[in-house]
Amino acid sequence: MVQYQVLFEVSLSHKYYSGPFPKDYEVIMTPSLQAMMKSYHLIFKKKAEGFVILGKSDHLFLLSSSKEAIKFRFGIQIKNRYFENFSKIRPAANYRKYMFRNEIYQKKKSGESEIQEINLHTGKLLNDTNYNFCLSRNFQPYKIWGNELIISDRNNNYFEREIDENTQLGQILTDDYGSYQVKSSQSAEEDEIFYLEPELKKSWGIVEISLQSSLDTQFEKVIGSHFKINIDARKVFWSYYFVSNNNNYFKNISVYIGKEKIDFSEVEQVLLPNNQGATKITSQTAISLSKFYDGPKIYAELEVIASQGSKEVAGINKIYLPTPNIQRIKAVAVNQDIRYYADMYIQNL
Repeated sequence: MVQYQVLFEVSLSHKYYSGPFPKDYEVIMTPSLQAMMKSYHLIFKKKAEGFVILGKSDHLFLLSSSKEAIKFRFGIQIKNRYFENFSKIRPAANYRKYMFRNEIYQKKKSGESEIQEINLHTGKLLNDTNYNFCLSRNFQPYKIWGNELIISDRNNNYFEREIDENTQLGQILTDDYGSYQVKSSQSAEEDEIFYLEPELKKSWGIVEISLQSSLDTQFEKVIGSHFKINIDARKVFWSYYFVSNNNNYFKNISVYIGKEKIDFSEVEQVLLPNNQGATKITSQTAISLSKFYDGPKIYAELEVIASQGSKEVAGINKIYLPTPNIQRIKAVAVNQDIRYYADMYIQNL
C-alpha cells in the first residue's frame, strides 16, 4: 500500500471570519509547477484551511538529495470582490502584490517528528512588510528605473545595459522567474522585485516555499512544516443616521453593546441627498469588522424631542442597531491618511 507523507502545508485564516475563508480565494498552480510536482510524485490537496503538498514516502528522498534549489510557487487569487473592504490590506496597486516566502521566516526545527508552525509574515497578522514589487513579462522597467538598468540575482549574475521605454522585462529575464535586485546605475539603492509567471499575474498574493535554497530551507527543516497566513479584519468608523418620519430630532444618542457604552460623537443634524433630515453619530475609534457579531446585541437609546403644539416633549426610545454591510464600506482621505467608514441608516423613527 502506498504511504503518503506531508511535505508541507499552507493555511490561511482571517479575523473577519474568525478562521478559514476557502470560498473567497482559489490557489493557482502554473504548468511548470505541476510538471515539477509530477516528476517528484507529489500531490496537491485543497483543504478548508488552505492546501497541503503530499509525497510518496518512498520517493521523498529525491527531494532531499537534490543539489538544486526547488521552488513551489503558488498564486492566491481572490474571488470575493469586497475582500479589500473587510481586510486590513493595502489597496490594490500596480506592480505590487503580497509575497509569502519561507526563506525569510523559516526557523530551525528542533525535532524530526515536530510539526513546525511558521507565520509567513512578521508578527501574528499580515502587515505591509510582505508588500513587494511583483512584475510580469510585459512590464517596462523604464517606468521606474529609467534607461540605465542593473538587474542581479542571488548568485550575483546580472544584466546591465541601457534600455528604452519600450523594453519589456520578459525580453531581459525570459523564463527565469523569481527574485531579483534592481536599480538604476544612477542610484546606490536597490529594489527587490519578483518576476512572475504569466499565470500568476492576476493573483493577490504569491506563496513561495523553497527547498534546498539555503541552510534554513534544507529538506529536513522544511518537511512537515505548517506555514500560516493570518489576515486581520479591517477597522472602520461606524456612522449611524437616524431618520424620523415626523421631523423629530434626537438631542442625545447613546450606543451600547449589552451594558457597555460605546464612545460615539455628539449628535449632528445633517441633510441627506434626498433632502430628508437625519441625526448622525460616528464612533470615536475605528471598530473591527466581523462576519459574525457574537455576544450582546448593539442598541441605541435616543432622547427624542417632539413638538406637541407649542410645547416640546422629550422621551427615550430604545432601538436595536444594524452592523456594517461590507459592500458599502467607503475610504476617505483624511490628513494624508485613509480612513474607512461604514454608513448605516435607521429609517421610520
